[in-house]
Amino acid sequence: MSFSTKINDRCSMNSAKQSLATEFLNLNCLTTEIIKNNQNSSELELIYLEESLILQIKRKHQTIKSYSCHFDPKVVKRIKSAWEWEAEGELIAIARMSQDTLFVLGCDLNTWEIPVKLIPLLDEIPVAEKYNFEIDEDGSYLYWKSADLHLDLEDLKAAVDPEFKAKLLLEKLNYGKLLGGAISQVRKIHQLNQNEIDGISARHLRRIENEGHQPTLEALKKLARAHELSLEDYLTIINQQIDKIGSKS
Repeated sequence: MSFSTKINDRCSMNSAKQSLATEFLNLNCLTTEIIKNNQNSSELELIYLEESLILQIKRKHQTIKSYSCHFDPKVVKRIKSAWEWEAEGELIAIARMSQDTLFVLGCDLNTWEIPVKLIPLLDEIPVAEKYNFEIDEDGSYLYWKSADLHLDLEDLKAAVDPEFKAKLLLEKLNYGKLLGGAISQVRKIHQLNQNEIDGISARHLRRIENEGHQPTLEALKKLARAHELSLEDYLTIINQQIDKIGSKS
């Protein structure tokens, strides 16, 4: 018998003894999985039990958050995907509705309690229908089919966190100004004056170009026609101009 065979036999015997020992001592073998986020130097540890799951976030070898929950393959998939994409702060893991509050666990293991009255569109849904929502497969949003209502984590956080809402509004305003600047540049390249866009007053166009006012789809169609472009081609040129402006700022 070769040395390697002896080793293999010994390992199989030890495994058998270990299996009998764990069974006799009523011990459960754990399966563990670790996903690292290099962006913020943290890692997610998933510990799988028979019917439950332990979730732990660690940073610098210290556990900063730890929860256990019922094992649900969909939840596991959402959380794992979010961490693999390094988007755990943007996606929803679990959501539950009580009579007047929506409870949410993000894939970063932050929890949120959102009173329904703070989200008018959700508050308008009949009570019986409030419970009938779906979580998107990857956790991007919650969806109420009866009201055709989509709410993502940004919407939910903005409802209860004034500072986050102000930051979000500022980002949208800055993007609006960037978009307005691109619309203005493309118009000038095509040698069009503000009063030469059929269906859009010069005053309204000034609000879009100078004040960050968001154009509607109809306004964009009118702008495309004035430039003698299809909407798709017009938006492609606008996006190219946004990239140019963004790279200079």
